[in-house]
Amino acid sequence: MTLLFRRVTRSVWHHRGRFPDLLALVGAASVASAPASLAGQAPSTPVDCITTLDSLDTRVRRNYAGYLLEVATAKRAQYTTHLMAAQQAARAAARSTEECTRVLRAYLAWYDDPHLFVYQSLTADTVSNRQRERAPQLDPRRESALRADFAARRTSLDPIEGIWRDGALRVGVVRSRAASDTLVAIVLTSDTTAWPVGAVRARFVRNADGSYQTWLQSRGFGMQQLTATLHRRTLLRFSPGMWGREYPLSVADEATAPLPDPRRPRLVVRERSVVVAVPSHDGPYQREIDSLVAAHRDALRSTSLIILDLRGNEGGGSMTTRALHPYIVSAQARPTPYDSGRAVILSSPELIAHVRRLGGPSPNAAVQRLIARMEEHPGTLVPAYDDEAVTTPRVTPLDGPWKVAVLTDRGTVSAAEVTVLMALRSTRATTIGEASAGALDYQSTTIIGLGTGDRRWALGFPTITAHADLPARGMRGKGIAPDIPLLWADVHDSYATVEQLVLGRNPP
Repeated sequence: MTLLFRRVTRSVWHHRGRFPDLLALVGAASVASAPASLAGQAPSTPVDCITTLDSLDTRVRRNYAGYLLEVATAKRAQYTTHLMAAQQAARAAARSTEECTRVLRAYLAWYDDPHLFVYQSLTADTVSNRQRERAPQLDPRRESALRADFAARRTSLDPIEGIWRDGALRVGVVRSRAASDTLVAIVLTSDTTAWPVGAVRARFVRNADGSYQTWLQSRGFGMQQLTATLHRRTLLRFSPGMWGREYPLSVADEATAPLPDPRRPRLVVRERSVVVAVPSHDGPYQREIDSLVAAHRDALRSTSLIILDLRGNEGGGSMTTRALHPYIVSAQARPTPYDSGRAVILSSPELIAHVRRLGGPSPNAAVQRLIARMEEHPGTLVPAYDDEAVTTPRVTPLDGPWKVAVLTDRGTVSAAEVTVLMALRSTRATTIGEASAGALDYQSTTIIGLGTGDRRWALGFPTITAHADLPARGMRGKGIAPDIPLLWADVHDSYATVEQLVLGRNPP
């Protein structure tokens, strides 16, 4: 394959998170990071929500291909109504950072695209945040008391109550004493001297759909408004950010508990299957997955069933799971409802600049031709690749009698969905669970400033469009439907259930 862009950079967004790149449709990946001018900087002007919203809206209409293909004509009336409501809310928010963040996130949520998001500064950006830094809220409850409380209320705990970990950081999530509808995350082991034990790092309010409205403070005391979602009972995803459950854990969950790094892959050899749990497609985990697959080669080739658990997977690079691909694909391919045409890119000044950055100081000929196409056709969709520049990488299937089960849910996003599509096309694989996030119509995300002088927020948006016929053959708002639907909330032991579904009852 000829790569259009040779330089690979790391995304700053996690759920959203980390995304596949320009070449995700054909199996390679890179991601774009936030411009250096946005990273770690506090705003220089007071918040003006209506000005910020108008700037955000302008940049969405100019850079987001989903607006051009799905909104500008077919949904123009709905969009106008939505924008007017957002503008009214922005005026009401006035100069409140918290209220304005809610307005901006609601405006983008209308598009229902996981790759379209508000990037929120990770540093303290207001007087109130500086006050939090000097005197963070403290809760007197300590780990021993929390464990005793959790044990006593084990059958009545909220789904996210318990002890969670992300590297050195350990927190206890428990009901707030001040508000019955709120849960708080109390620092049990700090990852920085700025946050003492007992400090409240986050607040959660449960939504009707089971997700959690979240106020999470970063290590730098920046307040982020996020949506937290629970996956396979052991992963709490913030987009960005992820915590892994430490306590309480059921016997069924202990083997693949994602600790101490919640993004770390796990491989477990069971009596009837081999489970590979992959919470992240982030590039640094590729070598670890390679090593796990190599070390368990005999077990993988001799098992009856390989279970690839992609529930809650935050995305990243589609080649991160490359070592597993020969075990998934089959000699014959099944068609899917998502088989698409030629990838395109919307020509805008910001996207031309994005392509130039990815191409580096000495872009190859393919990049130069792409830039030329974009400059010649402003405001339109142009082919992302030369006809001769892209060939689909072929994966040679390994011979063996095993079956493959790929587990999905609404947290299975972006690069993980590339793997799901691979399974959907394979005659040896079955996808099981809930529909995925539906993030491959528009992908390969970059982040730009809003041009208001206020650096509290920036816009993250997808740069590559699967094909110019969207929403035909698309998945946005629907996700990838599994072969076998299964509501995970109703399942106690996921892997035993999947073994029975695919292999039948365990013989006596």
